[in-house]
Amino acid sequence: MRLASKRGVGLAEREAFRFFRLRKGIRNFFKYRSGVDKTVLFIVGCQRSGTSMFHHLFRLDWDTVTYDEISPLSIRDPAGGLRLHPLPEVQTRILADRAPLVVCKPLVESQNLDILLDLFPSTRAVWLYRDFRAVALSNLKYFGQETGHRDLAPIIAGDTSNWRAEKLADSDRDIIRDLYSHDMDPYDAAALFWYARNSLFFSRGFDVDSRIMLCRYSNLVIRPAEIMAEAYRFIDRPYPGDRIVADVFSGSKDRGRDLNLSPPVLELCEGMLTRLDDWAESSRRID
Repeated sequence: MRLASKRGVGLAEREAFRFFRLRKGIRNFFKYRSGVDKTVLFIVGCQRSGTSMFHHLFRLDWDTVTYDEISPLSIRDPAGGLRLHPLPEVQTRILADRAPLVVCKPLVESQNLDILLDLFPSTRAVWLYRDFRAVALSNLKYFGQETGHRDLAPIIAGDTSNWRAEKLADSDRDIIRDLYSHDMDPYDAAALFWYARNSLFFSRGFDVDSRIMLCRYSNLVIRPAEIMAEAYRFIDRPYPGDRIVADVFSGSKDRGRDLNLSPPVLELCEGMLTRLDDWAESSRRID
């Protein structure tokens, strides 16, 4: 069952997915009591890094309740419905769910992951990352040529009330300011924002938190059954079987490899990508 929001998915596919979710909701209502002990998984990272696919695979598990970026956990946020409600409300809503696994995708709260992980005893997180060139290409394709500049504007201004600049390390903000210019190529700007978001994994100390795992998108699409089985072991839940990965498509894994970025931006992002890859390999995590 393919990602329901993917372009090109036909009416029959969308209706089949709606029917599946309806059946799952009815099943869980009668199978589990409200307030059942549960595992909570947060999916975080930079936008356009494969988080939607990863989240969708968990939606295909009969024993999950899943929350998208815009969901009942955030719908009252006046700035696009993305920021989570006050955390006591988030706790109350999740505790009422009738499923043993709750999966949330609050990407704009990635910088606050340490706080989210303390909400429940059995809480885990997976940080998704993807090659910066593919992310830059995808960002501009979906959100327009100015999206990189818009995303960097709060960082350049030092507006820490905006999620894009919130809790960003001073050293990383200074690096971005030094490289940024108003006439910067849009792809360079988008790649700099990728750097900003993924720098949080290290500057916020998430690399030393055993409740957080790292997953590279290209590995997910090349070895989906293996990666998802590892993810379920990490959260101590039974793997529902390879049926959940039957429609994973690997065609986008190498996009953007020929993107022509400026040498300083390319060097900066390549360094961060190598750092992420090295951490994933040395820690023997999901990747």
